[in-house]
Amino acid sequence: MAEKRLRKKKKKEATIVLVDDEQSILKELRFLLGRTYQIYTFVNPEDVEDFVDQNEVDMVISDELMPEMRGSELLARIHKKHPDICNVVLSGQAEKDDIVRAVNEGHIFSFLYKPVDRQQLLNVIERGLENRKMRLTMARQNLELKKYSENLEKMVEDKTAQLVKAYEKLKMLDDNKMSFLIYLSHEMDSSLDRIQELVETLLNYFSFAGAELRLDKRPVNLKGLTKEVIKQLSKPIEESGVNVRITCQDDLVAEVDHNYMRQVIEALINNAITYTEKGGRVDITCNRTDNGKALVCIKDTGRGILKEDLERIFKAFALEPEKRHPNGFGLNLPIAKLIVTAHGGRIWAESDGPGKGATFCIRI
Repeated sequence: MAEKRLRKKKKKEATIVLVDDEQSILKELRFLLGRTYQIYTFVNPEDVEDFVDQNEVDMVISDELMPEMRGSELLARIHKKHPDICNVVLSGQAEKDDIVRAVNEGHIFSFLYKPVDRQQLLNVIERGLENRKMRLTMARQNLELKKYSENLEKMVEDKTAQLVKAYEKLKMLDDNKMSFLIYLSHEMDSSLDRIQELVETLLNYFSFAGAELRLDKRPVNLKGLTKEVIKQLSKPIEESGVNVRITCQDDLVAEVDHNYMRQVIEALINNAITYTEKGGRVDITCNRTDNGKALVCIKDTGRGILKEDLERIFKAFALEPEKRHPNGFGLNLPIAKLIVTAHGGRIWAESDGPGKGATFCIRI
């Protein structure tokens, strides 16, 4: 009994619109279908379209020959905007050619002659609603399949990109393998404290080189960030005897990760004061380029860089020990390049040669 009530309730959810210029026919159909379906009746077909546009309708059953409009014309208009609605025509004297054309064009699911057999009508309604339900299910499944296909395609693209990046990193590490072994051999006779410091430095470097940096990009005022770094380095700057000057646009803002970009600027300023003799000068400038990018340059009057080393200084394990700072490991600039590259920027060095100073620039 409960199952029967549930089945009736489920059918009741279907909404059927009845259209006929004869009130007696509408009354009879309402009586026949009203207990099973949600029924709305219309004498004038011109009122039906607006109702269908504003309400959820499963089926429209219309008379064919009505003074205001043919039923097949009404259903064609409804079908154009709501192709999922099931349409049925009832007629006692319609021209068969019109009905066949309408059926062939997909506007009408079924055509029944008046006076219609009640059981035949009920069967057509049940089959029509089932057909509509099946088409809606197929449309939903097709949409889900399309979304899945699009997501799958994107997943393949993302995974391919990840594999390419992983291969590039692996190739980079493989290319550096011999250089790395030579690099380590120079440190084997170092003190235990220095070897421990080397291990920590290498772990830090490989954490950058072997993983995708997760950047927390936010608008950062580069002048304020640079002053922050200079304040942090006030003691080593004072001890170096180097004059550090800053000339930056007050409103120069870039979308960067504050902590990572601070690490880059700190490495470049440290590098400048390390290789500049007492009494020398370091000039820091921050400007906006013509193409709207931020440009930060650190220029020193230090010992300069050989032309062949301008690229090598940004490569890990590439510089010979005598070209590195005695207390360093030559990895600060390679790490700086990894960070700037992750931001989509560029870092480079310029120098006219030994004794002529150097300029390091970041463009973000």
